[in-house]
Order: sequence, then structure tokens, then C-alpha cells
Amino acid sequence: MPENAGRETSSRALLVLAVTTVLAVLGFATAVTILQAGSPSSPNPPAPPLNWAMPTPSPAVSILPAPSAALPTGSYQPPIDTRPVRDGARPQPGTTARHSAPASRSAAAVRTSSTPPGLVVGTTIGLGLPIMPGYRVRYRDSAVGVGVITAADAPADRMDARFVTRAGRADAGCLSFESAGRPGYFLRHRDFVLRLEQATGAPLFDRDATFCPVANGDGTALRSVNYPDRHLVVAGGGIQLAAVPARWATGFQALAPL
Repeated sequence: MPENAGRETSSRALLVLAVTTVLAVLGFATAVTILQAGSPSSPNPPAPPLNWAMPTPSPAVSILPAPSAALPTGSYQPPIDTRPVRDGARPQPGTTARHSAPASRSAAAVRTSSTPPGLVVGTTIGLGLPIMPGYRVRYRDSAVGVGVITAADAPADRMDARFVTRAGRADAGCLSFESAGRPGYFLRHRDFVLRLEQATGAPLFDRDATFCPVANGDGTALRSVNYPDRHLVVAGGGIQLAAVPARWATGFQALAPL
């Protein structure tokens, strides 16, 4: 019996030692695994911080039309058509609608105080253009324009370029121009185009046939008595009544008749 008890005690001691060894091995393996999982041998480098930037807006593109060029501050001469008036030719009416009512501004407020030299009431003259030597105002039927007139031209052509200076039909301080070859016919504007038409005695005709002389750098500008902001301008195949200041209007001068 004592021998059996000693053997059991030795067996239990060996079993406890084996179990303890196994547990120690398992614990060590577990600790190693945990350490490896918590501290990787090759950690990934930290990702760079994100730097968000708003896109730069493109410059605004204008879709509006380009502004018109500003009118020059110095002397300006509208384009002049140098073609002579053809037989039967008639300038086309302007695009501006005709208004019979006079302008609100008083004509007397802007009328010149005296008639420039050469434009004397009761004299027969030719209306020349200082910037176009040799050219004169002339008519064909009712169409009025400019053309080269010389002493060698036919008498009928020379007569078409003669006018008698009259006191203004609507304002005695201004002027009207009667045809020397067709008495009773006057230069008048209609639809803002200069024409030669027979006087009717109507107040509207008298105003349309009256022009106030205004000295400018190129001669004498002729301003409408019923449209004080408009002056005669040689352009577009004839002579028009344009809304330009006197310094930009066509300058005329009185010449000896041919």
C-alpha cells in the first residue's frame, strides 16, 4: 500500500508540471501574437492632409454689344458724296419719321445776330462748298445735290445752280433760297431731305424753307428754323437735314453766279 501511494503522488506531480508547461507555452504564444498585431513591423506612412482649394472662376465674358465710338471733340466733317446729281435722280428720304411740330426750343434763342458776309438778301448767288472747290449746290427737277459747275457748262446747267437770297419766309432774321431759273420755287426740307419745291404759302412750307446761317470753321452752316438742332449736311447722294452741331455741319459760301 505505501508503494502505491508514492506512485500516485509522483504521477500527479508530473501531470501538474505538464499542464503548467502547456499553459505557459500557450500564454507566451498569445502574448507574442498580441504584440505583433499591435506593433506592425512596417507601418504605413501617414496620409498627407487633404488640401481642398476652390477653383478660380474664369473672368466674366460680356455679351453686350460694344459701345459706339465717342464722337470726336475737334472738327468733324460728315462724309460727302461728290457725285453730281443725275437727270431724274432723287435722293431717298431719311429714315427718321417726319414731324410737323416745331422743336420745343425757341429758334430765336440760337439764331445768329447777323447774316455772314456774302449772304445778302436780294442777291443772286451760287452756293459753293469751301472744302470742295468747283462744286456748287444745284438741282435736277426737285432733287437737290452738289455737282461741278463751270462757265463752260450749258446755260441750263449753270442756271440750275443759281439762287436768289430772300428774307426767311418764316423768320425775317434768317434766309430762304429761291431758284433763279424757276421763280416761286424754294429750297426746302421734307422728310429731312433738301428739295426744290414750289411755295404753297402754308406755314409748314415756310418753316421748311427757312434756314438760319451759322458761321463754322468751313464756311457757313445752315440751320433749320423749325428744327434748331439740325443743319444741312452733304451726304448720301444729296443734302440732308442732320442732327449735328453747326461745327460738324457742311459749310457753304456765297459765290458769284455763273
